[in-house]
Amino acid sequence: MKFLNKLEPVYDTEVTCPACEQTFKITKVRIRAVRLVRQDTDFCPYYEGENPLFYEAVVCPHCGFATHITHLKDELNHIEKNRIKEQITRRWTPRSFHGKRDLEKAMEAFKLVLLNLNIRGAPQSDIAKICLRIAWLYRYAGDTEQEQLYLKHALTGYIKAYEEENLSHTKIDQFTLLYIIGELCSRTGRTEEALQWFSRLIKENSDPKNRGKIPPKLIETTRERVQELRENENNAEGT
Repeated sequence: MKFLNKLEPVYDTEVTCPACEQTFKITKVRIRAVRLVRQDTDFCPYYEGENPLFYEAVVCPHCGFATHITHLKDELNHIEKNRIKEQITRRWTPRSFHGKRDLEKAMEAFKLVLLNLNIRGAPQSDIAKICLRIAWLYRYAGDTEQEQLYLKHALTGYIKAYEEENLSHTKIDQFTLLYIIGELCSRTGRTEEALQWFSRLIKENSDPKNRGKIPPKLIETTRERVQELRENENNAEGT
């Protein structure tokens, strides 16, 4: 009896570019081929096996359009298409991003997504999401300086999103956003602001109208982070 060949952790699938409407291949990771080992408090994931994060940035080899995989089916308006054509495609050197990716290739892809979002005038929540992922990639690489730079970019974007955007049309809810802002404040040395944002979330959780809307795990983690930050402050005062 012959044994079946072991499945590859990644596979290719064909998609259509919303900017130039040409088809191209992207590579995805099989869910059963990886195992999440742990997460940092800002949700940065660590996997055993192939890292799915490396493949979240989708780049069209034909025109240079790039987006996060969750937004690939979003329609572009006429203005966005023209901006991509004039500011990206005209300077684009055709190249493929499908196949297995290393950290360097993932970084290149994500920075192309960030470029596209800025040129399109995308919502701050989308820009912040990509900045956060680029920060995670620099964390994997051990580059603290660049990680901090992109964490700060993500923080600025998320605060603007919280203050200015209608979050009902985004893929992030206001409660997770409050947590993320608090966590990024903490990671960029703004402890007092972090405590204020975390306190907002805890207050929202105590409001009866939000009953069942906030995951218990999010509140548990928030309270743990508040305790850690206050203990760190007390330890610093005692030295």
